[in-house]
Amino acid sequence: MKYKILFTVFLTCAATLGGAGFICAATPFEDPRIPDGETITYTSKVGDKLLTITENVVIKREGGKELYEINSRSEPLDRTIMLEKDTMAIKSVHTVRKFQEVTLDSRLTVIYEKPPVGDNGVKLADFAVMTYVFRGFPFGKLKEMKIGFYGEESKRKYTFSAHYKNREKVEVNQQTIECHKIEFGMDGFWGALLPKMKVWYSVDSPHYLVRYEGLVGPPGTPKREVELINYQVMDK
Repeated sequence: MKYKILFTVFLTCAATLGGAGFICAATPFEDPRIPDGETITYTSKVGDKLLTITENVVIKREGGKELYEINSRSEPLDRTIMLEKDTMAIKSVHTVRKFQEVTLDSRLTVIYEKPPVGDNGVKLADFAVMTYVFRGFPFGKLKEMKIGFYGEESKRKYTFSAHYKNREKVEVNQQTIECHKIEFGMDGFWGALLPKMKVWYSVDSPHYLVRYEGLVGPPGTPKREVELINYQVMDK
């Protein structure tokens, strides 16, 4: 017998109380100009298991702001992410994890977030959406960005970093794509011991993910490889 477990997480972060409605904090990220109707197919490999992921983007308007609704679908996991278009700030994440014995449904909503204080750092509400947010990395302007995660018990403000490496030509599905390469890794002592996460984004806007080599989730989870199969923009 399967059970469905539903829990809702309301994450209280920061901004200003000057007006009504949802207010997102400023972020170091920029709008990658993702087209409405963008549809991408990936292969994902964890160990010997290979699966297909399909993602599509819909541009929506809420409270006077434009939002990216990113829908990711695969056999074991469905996820819907809402990002503020101008800043790539996380507004909400709805995740459904599908197992043989149970289906888990979780919702995270950022309702209030404090603006960063000019230190080229960012704090994120969910590790799982980091690669989506980094489509808005200011390529050509920053070489490094410090990353923290809300809810961490560490006394340090940031425990993770993104380092811009270089431009590389990546071969995927019999095509060559010019990419920006970013490496993510832990700071301090653990950074020297744990493997880096490597991500390649297309140089051309909208900087879609081309290849990922890293982990399923935070440090300690299994290794994972993701590679682009097809990119297209569906007609409306």
